[in-house]
Amino acid sequence: MNPDGLNGSRPGNEKRNRKKDILEIATWNVKTMLQPGKMLEIIKEAAKVNIDVLAIQETRWAGQGRIDKQNYSVFYSGPNTRTGQCGTGFMISAKVRKNLMSFIPLGDRMCKIRLNGRFRNITLISVYAPTEDGKEEEKHNFYNQLYNECTKIPKHDIVIILGDFNAQIGTENFLNGIAGKYTLHTKTNENGKLLSELAMANRLIIKSTCFKHKKIHKGTWKIPGGEQVNQIDHILINRRHGTSILDVRSARGPNCDSDHYMVRAKLKERLAVVNNK
Repeated sequence: MNPDGLNGSRPGNEKRNRKKDILEIATWNVKTMLQPGKMLEIIKEAAKVNIDVLAIQETRWAGQGRIDKQNYSVFYSGPNTRTGQCGTGFMISAKVRKNLMSFIPLGDRMCKIRLNGRFRNITLISVYAPTEDGKEEEKHNFYNQLYNECTKIPKHDIVIILGDFNAQIGTENFLNGIAGKYTLHTKTNENGKLLSELAMANRLIIKSTCFKHKKIHKGTWKIPGGEQVNQIDHILINRRHGTSILDVRSARGPNCDSDHYMVRAKLKERLAVVNNK
């Protein structure tokens, strides 16, 4: 009998292989990156918890671009003129950086990246939706744009949309097949209805409502002036690859002086081996 285990594989190697199959992804409304040193602070917090891909919102940066640091690359998409509002982006680790196929800025409320996967490619869209009391036209334009971007994604890609949707998802029957039963809320707000319509139209699942956790790991935004939290930041994935997300939870450890918590997910996918010659 082989003392190292079945098929000649060593237990330590199996554990390392399992880790290779997991991508740590997250979304975080950081409130602002205008202050000096803020970007590096967020990178440091992401590195502490080993995040491979971090979608960020409310960067408040103008324009579009890329900044490379030793352990992370920062991609940002904001308004063309400096307004001090909105802005989205991604921070991707050095491990993932070599698998980046494209970064596409899409205005001040969304942007997307595409990663080269071993078995299938992965498209991620970072979004910052209008607030619940935002103008109807603004909401309409946002969801129309997001829907159109979903239709452009190659059909075999894993599709992940993550960010601050300002959307509460409830437990109503119309959410069957779209959301799970482990949401923090019982009633869906208007933004939640818009999000559920997008999910239905694009065959997406709101995976942030699909895992049984304590309330402390469901809340994503702390309401100013109190201890109450809402679940308004979400992670969605296309149904055909829904089982690829193994867990979603809010992380209380990372801190960048935001009133939002980082929302983490484990994605069971392996990136392609890229030759860096």
